[in-house]
Amino acid sequence: MVNLLEVSTGLLAAAGLVKRADNSSSTSHHIEVPNVGNAALLEWGFNEAQKIFNNSQASNCTKCQEGINLGKYIHLAAPDVTPDLLVKLCWHYNWQDDCDSWQGRDITKGNNGKHIANVFTLMDAFGLDGQALCNWHATDTCDPVQVPEPDLSSWWPEKPKNPPKIESSYNETFNVLHISDFHLDLRYEEGLESNCDDYMCCNSESHNKRAIAAGLNHTVQPAQKLGSYHCDAPESMVEDSLKTVGAMADARDFEFSIFTGDMVAHDLQDWLSLSHTYQSEEEVYYLMKKYLKDIPVYPTFGNHDSYPYAQLAQNSSGFAGDFSWNAELSAKMWKDFGWINETTEAQAEHTYGSFAVTTKRGLRVISIDSNFWYGANYYNFWNISEPDLSGTFKWLVGELLECERQGQKAWIVAHVPSQEMAAVPWTTEVFRQVIRRFSPHVIAANFFGHTHADQFNVFYEENNKWTEESAISVGWIIQSVTPVDSFNPAWRYYEVDTKTFEIMNSKNYYSPLNQTYDYDINKSHNETIGNFSYPVFEPQTPKQSLDWIWEYSARDAYDPNNTWPDTAPLNATFWHRAAKLIVENPSYRQLYYDHYYRKSPYTPQGCTGKCLQQTFCSFVGGSQGERTECLKLKELPTL
Repeated sequence: MVNLLEVSTGLLAAAGLVKRADNSSSTSHHIEVPNVGNAALLEWGFNEAQKIFNNSQASNCTKCQEGINLGKYIHLAAPDVTPDLLVKLCWHYNWQDDCDSWQGRDITKGNNGKHIANVFTLMDAFGLDGQALCNWHATDTCDPVQVPEPDLSSWWPEKPKNPPKIESSYNETFNVLHISDFHLDLRYEEGLESNCDDYMCCNSESHNKRAIAAGLNHTVQPAQKLGSYHCDAPESMVEDSLKTVGAMADARDFEFSIFTGDMVAHDLQDWLSLSHTYQSEEEVYYLMKKYLKDIPVYPTFGNHDSYPYAQLAQNSSGFAGDFSWNAELSAKMWKDFGWINETTEAQAEHTYGSFAVTTKRGLRVISIDSNFWYGANYYNFWNISEPDLSGTFKWLVGELLECERQGQKAWIVAHVPSQEMAAVPWTTEVFRQVIRRFSPHVIAANFFGHTHADQFNVFYEENNKWTEESAISVGWIIQSVTPVDSFNPAWRYYEVDTKTFEIMNSKNYYSPLNQTYDYDINKSHNETIGNFSYPVFEPQTPKQSLDWIWEYSARDAYDPNNTWPDTAPLNATFWHRAAKLIVENPSYRQLYYDHYYRKSPYTPQGCTGKCLQQTFCSFVGGSQGERTECLKLKELPTL
């Protein structure tokens, strides 16, 4: 994502992303804003910002925080001025080439400026909030913030030492579908450039600038009918995928489906709009209903399933009303499609689209919006020492406590994995503590999307104590349908124990997208025009539909010697052992990456050194902070 606060010298333009670490506002930082018209105030603000940025005696961190503070008081005095000031500063310092869209206030396109300015008003720029924002969104102008670990002991009674144990059904199972990350591109056009310079390729404005400059009069790699590896999914791919899943549903008898978010394309800010987001969500929901028919789908929102991108305000901020349309639209469609009832619809409308349902077998499925721990959401950068500004975590805890009282099992469904580096450490630590408190006796599994890769992570009883005995829960991170970033499209279903609701196996399917190309991406030679060298591919006869084929079973792939009992679930202990196998054995590490990319032609070969450490750290822990600390290790511990 483009950095809104970065100026050409590498420091932040205090004009764009802010929040309040605590609600106090020191009078020593108060700014008297002149009582003048908007045009004059815009010029005054621009001049004041330049004074801040040109102060050679101040550190970059101080400049960032002072800029935030300036934006706060201007917005409090004249809300219409701040977005215009952001745009003016953006153009002046050449932060990016789409300033009007990123920082503007026009609701029809872009509109981040309004929300950036909203967050300004909530912040003490010189507290934890300002430091965090400047570190996160302004190229490390401030040091990373150290938020004290929250004490959540008042949220729940002590964890039961010997909770009642639910006996396994001993291989009586039912099947559940898991799909994620369609990223439907409504503007995808066959034949356009898929090897372009900027997101999003395969659109009318996508070009290969080097090829054009060299005089090449045709596309380097034309977008294909059913999708391309460097683009989001055309409607043909989404429909083909769901049509196949629907046919499989008849044979596999899926009792319900979980959908872990991201319906909207990775489009440039210039092309995102409220109507585009609305249309994308409606289309994906409609296609799921069309092909899955009467199978209930329990969805969650992805970071792209909002407008503007990734933004979601807490009720406590005073700005939540700007986003209520999304929960209202979606909850109504979910109810109309028979996925939830009227009571759950009303709940979702008032809990940011989060909801909980009990399936016919008694499993509690809890869907929560992970945008409240996603780093691109500016509303996550005010009052960051408060563990639950949105109330979402206490709502989740309430659901889990009720499950605990009733001896009921629960699944948690969210989009962004809590140990994802794009998540913020302060709220993901809260989530980790919730998982620790209610696992494994209540939470049977956690499900995520977002990364587009086939992954998993293990939650442990204690931070940075990654032992088999300490493993308590697992995050199932599913593959995407969109092929963007060189993936083959994929999906899976789970075999689930009828009593414990633990996962007994996952069955994974994928489609070799390159077989639908009219050229062979594995057979090419280079040609040169001017200073530009480009591949020329041999033609091939393309398949006219996606060929969905079996990929692997998790139990077979990661228990090669059949040491794991047939009647035991694929729980945290199983996945701890799988992580150990992958980390220690290069052959299984390559197998993991074959699954990660779904045997894409772009699957990297070999993973050592930094790659190995990144792989290790993606497996262990349940919060962004824990993963960050892991990446600092000089030597990897033995699992």
